[in-house]
Amino acid sequence: MRKRLFITISVLAVIIGLMVWDVYENKELKKHEAIAKAEFEKIYTVADIFEDANLNEKPTSLNILIIESEPLNPERVNVTNEKQQKQIMDAINNLQVQKTLGATPYEDMDYSINIESNKGYGLHVSEKKKQIAFLDLDNDSTKTENKFLYEYKILKGANEFFNALKDIQ
Repeated sequence: MRKRLFITISVLAVIIGLMVWDVYENKELKKHEAIAKAEFEKIYTVADIFEDANLNEKPTSLNILIIESEPLNPERVNVTNEKQQKQIMDAINNLQVQKTLGATPYEDMDYSINIESNKGYGLHVSEKKKQIAFLDLDNDSTKTENKFLYEYKILKGANEFFNALKDIQ
C-alpha cells in the first residue's frame, strides 16, 4: 500500500514538475518572441545602422551604379558636384527604415551606391520595392554585424532620396 502511494505521489510530482517547466518555457519563448517582434518593428535611421559613420561631412568619394537602365552593363557615375553630393547625402541621412525579411535579387536592384567617408559604406537600393540593404565595405565579412544581414523597407524619405538619385542621371 505504501509502495503504491509513494509511486502515485512520485508520478504526480513528476507530472506537476513537467507542467511547471512547460509553463516556464512558454513564458520564456513568448518573451523572446516579443523581443524579436519589437526589434523588427523598430524604426531605424541610417546613423543607427552605420553607427561609426560620419555621413554629415562631405564624402571623399560618392559612386553610384545605376542598374535600372542596363542591368548587364550598368552606368557608373562618380558624383563630384558638391551640391549633388550634399543633396544625396542629406537624403540618405533623412531616411527612416524598418527591417524586412527576404533579399532583393540583383535584377530587381536599381542602384548600388558606394560612399567613401571615414570608412567605406554601401547601399543596394530597389526603388520598385522601396527597399535598401546596407553594407559596411571595410568590415571583415566574418565579423558582419546582425544589422547588415537584413534588408530594410524605406518608410520615410523615399521620394527625396530617389529624386536626388534621378537628378544625377
